[in-house]
Amino acid sequence: MDKAIIMMAVQEETDYELNEKIEEITNLALACEIVAMSVLVQNIKQKSNTYYIGSGKVEELKQHVEANKANLVVFNVSLSPSQIRNLEDILLCDVVDKNMLILEIFSRRAKTPEAKAQVEIARLQYVFPRMVGSYEDLGRQASGFGNRNRGLGETKLELDRRLVGRRIRKLEKDLEKYRKSRQMSRKRRLEGKLPLVALVGYTNAGKSSLMNVFQDKAVYVEDMLFASLETYARKVDFGNNHDFILHDTVGFIKDLPHNLINAFHSTLEEIEDADLLIHVIDRSHPFYDQQKESVEDTLSELEVGDIPLIEVYNKVDLLDEPYSNGENSVFISTKTLEGIDLLKEKIIEILWADYKRFTLKIPYDKMNLLDDINRSLNVLRQENFDTHV
Repeated sequence: MDKAIIMMAVQEETDYELNEKIEEITNLALACEIVAMSVLVQNIKQKSNTYYIGSGKVEELKQHVEANKANLVVFNVSLSPSQIRNLEDILLCDVVDKNMLILEIFSRRAKTPEAKAQVEIARLQYVFPRMVGSYEDLGRQASGFGNRNRGLGETKLELDRRLVGRRIRKLEKDLEKYRKSRQMSRKRRLEGKLPLVALVGYTNAGKSSLMNVFQDKAVYVEDMLFASLETYARKVDFGNNHDFILHDTVGFIKDLPHNLINAFHSTLEEIEDADLLIHVIDRSHPFYDQQKESVEDTLSELEVGDIPLIEVYNKVDLLDEPYSNGENSVFISTKTLEGIDLLKEKIIEILWADYKRFTLKIPYDKMNLLDDINRSLNVLRQENFDTHV
């Protein structure tokens, strides 16, 4: 584990907001195997072009680095390349910002070729405008932290600006192939007439755990920010012909870098096609309301306000306070399964609210109609008789 000093540069934050930001940046660091030795805070009235923080705070930061024998300093804000260089020259250790942490996490979590390509594009786009030299800077900026040279860095040590641009174009072409393949799969699902339900929520809220509850095939679950970057589409059967496609999405996070939002837009495309959104909220989190608001802001940007939505408050087994379900909200625990049956009822109620059942008799000389019926309707049962189907 690397040892780090967390440097919080804030502007008129309340204690509540400050604690939330400290917890989030600390958890992001932990996901990169970085342990926070201490936390420093400075209220920034005017950013320093040289260090972002004041020179006096830089000296205090250096003392903490030396006292704790830290090899990293983690900032909760985005730093310019020159600010990072200036800080490293004085602190004599690596300096990383929030964007770099998230990029590092994403590069470690990506498993599929598409996810890896998306992460590499996002990482190179972040590095590209920050390159002041060529070989040396890219090697340092594209690798992991410290002297570990992990992740994408091992394949980037000899690239220069021109090669970075060429690499990005190559990856974008690969991504287009992946998108076309995914669109074909989505088209087949939509033609299958099954409703589409999309899980959305802040990272680590319990979306993958809920997907596991709804169907047999397990997906990766770990108590860590961005534990999985892969998205999954699974058929879920609630019985009585109540089948639907359940699609997971990458977890949201407050102030996610825009290049990552763009890179992972493919994981949000399913939201726009959904018949129902399930917003999973970690009700046990001390800042659950702000996490909820962050997700709502992103959904608003996607203009999906006309899609029905159920708010699912997860992890109620960790609550000591009373709670009650609402018309479009359910309190559940994916661990104890409390509230799951009620959630299923609400899903069925919304997805099949306008469905009507008909009994059709198709003469054998009109059997060609069956193909059209099967394409456009959900056939519950088919029986053959002497004169008709």
